[in-house]
Formats: sequence, C-alpha cells, structure tokens
Amino acid sequence: MTTPPPYYGPPAGGPSAPQNTQGLVALILGIASIPLACCPYLGVPVGIAGAILGYLGRQKAAQGLATNRSQAQTGLICGIIGVVLGILIVILSFSLSAFDWQTYINENSN
Repeated sequence: MTTPPPYYGPPAGGPSAPQNTQGLVALILGIASIPLACCPYLGVPVGIAGAILGYLGRQKAAQGLATNRSQAQTGLICGIIGVVLGILIVILSFSLSAFDWQTYINENSN
C-alpha cells in the first residue's frame, strides 16, 4: 500500500487571516491627531491619514476581510475630530493675532 504525499501548507481555499492593519493604524493615527491638533502642520495631516485609513478599514470589515470594524470606526471619528480641531486652532490663531489688543485694553481701562 502506498502512503499519500506529505501535506504542505494550509488547505486551498481555506479561511485566511483577517486584514486588521488598516483599522489599527487608523485608530493610532486618529487618537494621535487630537493632541497634535495644537501643531496644525502635524495634526491635520495625521488626522486626514487616520480618517482615510479608518474609512478603508471599515470597507474591509464590511467585505468580511477584517474583524476590527470598531477600531476603524473610532480611527475615522478621531481623525475627523483632530482635523476639525487643527483647522479651528489655525482660524483662531489668525483671527486673534490680527486683533488689536492694545486698543481694546486702552478703551476698556477708562
């Protein structure tokens, strides 16, 4: 009687490992974008990257290729919050730097 050939590797067409990298990186970048919002040149791009990767991670989870939909969703939301905070800080810094504080103080001190 002949023995069957040795078995090498996973069976063809079997379940593959989930592709959770995009959701995890989105979570990390999204959370990091919130404290980095005080540095708009760093916080806004990190937030945009987190939001994009979060969106792509959600799509992978919807297709069944990833199992971390909640991480991708959190990265998307935190990335958007980081971008909005960064833009808000830029707008406030420009508007407050153009404000004439000396005139305001002199008029209200009398």
